[in-house]
Amino acid sequence: MTMEESGTLHVTQISERLRIPRPRMTQLIDRLVNLGMVKRQRNSRDRRTINVMLSTKGKAFLKKHRNMIRDSIKMTLSCLSTEELADLSSSLRKLRDIFSRLQ
Repeated sequence: MTMEESGTLHVTQISERLRIPRPRMTQLIDRLVNLGMVKRQRNSRDRRTINVMLSTKGKAFLKKHRNMIRDSIKMTLSCLSTEELADLSSSLRKLRDIFSRLQ
């Protein structure tokens, strides 16, 4: 699941994207709210539904960890030759295409 940093998603959307049962997703969101990572927000079109949005703290956390992951991947792949990197890139594109057809 990728939540847009400036957007909001309904709990059901998050649950479906992550393939986590909705009751479990509610528990996880409760934890994230308590940690200050996300905020609940009433849907302006349907006041009965609640959306979830990243807080400033949550956005900063994601940015920091994305950078750490990117740096770790760069370091791990730095030992590969240009040809090996090209092969890996091609293989990953093929996998992406196959998985997109499966969904």
